[in-house]
Amino acid sequence: MEISDRVDAQHTTPSRCGNLLAFLQDGKLRVNHVASTERCLNEYNIKIPSKEIINITWSDDGTRIAVSSYKQIGIAHVDESSHHVRLDNGGGGLGRFASAAFLDNEHLLTTWEFGRGRIWHLSSGRSTEIGDLKTTSSGQAWSQRPRSSSAAPDMLAILSRVSAEDVLTIHFVEDGKSTSRVSLPTIDAQSLCWSPDGRWLAVMDTPTAASTIHFCTPDGHLYRSYPSKSPSDPDGLGVKFLKWAGDSRTVALAHYEGGVVLLNTRSFTPFASVEHSTTIDQTGLPPTKQAPIWQEHVSATSERTYSLATQPVSPPLSHSKPSTEPNELGVAELCFSSNGEYLATRDERMLSTVWVWSKQTLSAHAVIMQHANVRKMLWHPSRPDLLMLDCGESVAYLLEVGASSPPMPVTVPLPGTPILAWLETAVDAPPAILALTKSSFRVIFPEGRPAQARPTTDGRPSVPGADIYEEGTSEDSIMDVLSGRKPHTRASEQSYTERIDMEADGEDATMGLDDTFRAKRRPLENAVEVDPLDDSEIF
Repeated sequence: MEISDRVDAQHTTPSRCGNLLAFLQDGKLRVNHVASTERCLNEYNIKIPSKEIINITWSDDGTRIAVSSYKQIGIAHVDESSHHVRLDNGGGGLGRFASAAFLDNEHLLTTWEFGRGRIWHLSSGRSTEIGDLKTTSSGQAWSQRPRSSSAAPDMLAILSRVSAEDVLTIHFVEDGKSTSRVSLPTIDAQSLCWSPDGRWLAVMDTPTAASTIHFCTPDGHLYRSYPSKSPSDPDGLGVKFLKWAGDSRTVALAHYEGGVVLLNTRSFTPFASVEHSTTIDQTGLPPTKQAPIWQEHVSATSERTYSLATQPVSPPLSHSKPSTEPNELGVAELCFSSNGEYLATRDERMLSTVWVWSKQTLSAHAVIMQHANVRKMLWHPSRPDLLMLDCGESVAYLLEVGASSPPMPVTVPLPGTPILAWLETAVDAPPAILALTKSSFRVIFPEGRPAQARPTTDGRPSVPGADIYEEGTSEDSIMDVLSGRKPHTRASEQSYTERIDMEADGEDATMGLDDTFRAKRRPLENAVEVDPLDDSEIF
């Protein structure tokens, strides 16, 4: 096992490919490689105070980074130090920036707190407005469809609220077009999410509804609703949340009453159910059919060991008395392994106990009773038999599901209670764990450090000291460029105004350009009425 040096940083965020880390340090945005966290590959000066930054977001290919605050968003290119974009909220007529997310390498979705959204094309500066975005839901009001192939179009499912009615719109990111709005049979839709293969879209209603889950086709039309309430308790709560298996063949519904129902995605009918018993007794089963029950013991010297519990055994309860709070009822957490063969669950009544279920045998595969409450269960993204438990004790518990051994505790040398997460790695690469606090982080390699990768994503040398918000080079105000008040200074390619003139003069242009100062304005197809309060700009 190897552990990297401690790095003092804030807002540490790994790239989606898992080989780069972006963080704030000494008022600068820095990018380091996971295999050598002590060496800075690139750094950028930022003008947003660290205390105002909400988060840092990576693009899919790991070439762009968005630094978000309530007032502005800065986008930096990892390898092209002179290429930067700034989104300014202007006077804040739509409220503060609520979120910023890359839809692909060229498109960024921003949302405001007052229910507005906008998709920006970072190279051209054009944008498409999204109105009536639902902001009162408990979950996410939009979800991007996973792409099954490079030829598949980028699609965005958007949940809106119009005239006291929930509506669903499918938006095509590349051309800015959208399907007609589809009314949903929901009372107060809370969230939506695509299946991993992009074939189904699940919309979750308020838990008091008779049918909490609605499954829609990719064009947004309702296919089937699931009656989530128990016939014995029609006035109770229904589904708490759902999880798709990685192979998209199964969807798990976690109920407030404590059970988990598994549905097949061909007909969306249940084929198995999971119950968490307060007393585990397998004495009536043959020894080969019994799942091992591992119980952790912590000595006075903080030595952690496991033993097989004698059955029957009752896991420790987390609450001294029954709770009436909805968030403390039923299933606390569930997650599928990367191949969908295993399911890990926790119950709100027994937060220190983890059940691992096998989808092949439709029975418990193992039970782990921890000394402290489990904070998070995390399957490795590419190794389906590796599960990590985070109990908030600066220890990562690694369980090899296929082995007959208990979890292996790995101590994380960081002060406080760091948050643990897997880093995305290849199947044949050693696993890596990111342990971070608000002010520092370390990377743990349980099986050793991987080979050193190239300095940057495309092999070019890094250019430290680039400024993400400095005036000059490629960071130009779109309004200044269009009005001619500010020339574009990049000498290596055509200027922005030259590209606009060429597009406007082209006879086969499919979309008009808003170029009032040059009197070449043509109406946009499917034009959206501009909100007079929206004075946000892209720079």
